[in-house]
Amino acid sequence: MSEKRIHIVGDLHEVAIQKFTSAGYDVSHSPNYDEKKLLSLASDAAVIIMTDMAFDKNWFDALPNLKLIARRGVGYDNIPVESATKHGVWVTNTPGANAIAVAELAVTLILTVLRKVNQATNSVQKGEALTYPASLMGHNLSGKIIGLIGYGQIAQNLEKILHGFGAHVLVYSRTKRETLYGQFVSYDTLLAQSDIISLHIPATPETSGILNHEAFSKMKTNAILINTARAALVDEEALVEAINTGKIAGAGLDTTSYETIKTASPLLNHDQIVITPHIGANTVESEYLTAEKVVASVLDFFNNQKPIYRLN
Repeated sequence: MSEKRIHIVGDLHEVAIQKFTSAGYDVSHSPNYDEKKLLSLASDAAVIIMTDMAFDKNWFDALPNLKLIARRGVGYDNIPVESATKHGVWVTNTPGANAIAVAELAVTLILTVLRKVNQATNSVQKGEALTYPASLMGHNLSGKIIGLIGYGQIAQNLEKILHGFGAHVLVYSRTKRETLYGQFVSYDTLLAQSDIISLHIPATPETSGILNHEAFSKMKTNAILINTARAALVDEEALVEAINTGKIAGAGLDTTSYETIKTASPLLNHDQIVITPHIGANTVESEYLTAEKVVASVLDFFNNQKPIYRLN
């Protein structure tokens, strides 16, 4: 049955599981971040569907029947694509499936920081003054300059939303293309002119720590950093220092260097930093679209076709 075995790590929308089982495939599951169970249950699987758990390149030897790693998400820095190619294993992802969801969360983080929503909520819960407190004076999003680092589908959806708010958009990306409403600029120009900077690039050796002491020193003192991409893009120590010393004004983070953030982290309990627990793609609609794209690639493979969303 190995040629018809699919192993799912973590969760996957029921619509995908139903399609697999109705097509006659044998499906097994293991929890996310549980290496022992994954290797045990997936030992004869032809397909493994991964979430954010890192796929160790040494696992290929323990998974001799593996022919496809389907990443249920966009970022694939947790999958050793080069090693997979050497072992004759396809790697796929689900481009665009979560683009609207992540873009909407980026706007949510922007507004939460600009309007001091967390501080306002805490003030109400403490029974403090409820009417126009000066300490909760915020800013409009309308008229602000938003710098998008990266211009994939998430950034393009975010650009549309920001245009509706009356914001001005700057874009920096290695691949220059026509924008809907924004303007392509250099990296340093984007840092210097943006009131809000939002990250939309993958984590690679070249982009790791791209937002560091030097970058923060080039930003406006009223600037806000938004990260719904990857934690590795931001030097968190430099970020906290930049906020504490007034080099920038705050941050909204949907990803940090810890999936479960340590209670001692300086990112926590900071009035100018808003953190959500990596929920950018966590909507019913996004999960459904992700499942549909996973199914498309897996069924292509089983039908002896090149997977539609292949990365290698």
